[in-house]
Amino acid sequence: MPRNYNVDGFFRDLPKKATTAQDKTDAAVRLIRDDDAEKRAELTATLRAARMERDADESAAAEAPRGKKPRR
Repeated sequence: MPRNYNVDGFFRDLPKKATTAQDKTDAAVRLIRDDDAEKRAELTATLRAARMERDADESAAAEAPRGKKPRR
């Protein structure tokens, strides 16, 4: 076995591909974008739930709509 393979146990990690600066940047952007998408989805869900709760409360206690106001 070549010297550059460090085998700790029965299984060994495969050697990784050489990464360029662009690959590292792309991976970082992907990570940030995925995290932001998760946060955005959570916020959207909480806002939607709050909006539905608010609309349910308003529709139960809402008055009959008034006629149009006269124009000046």
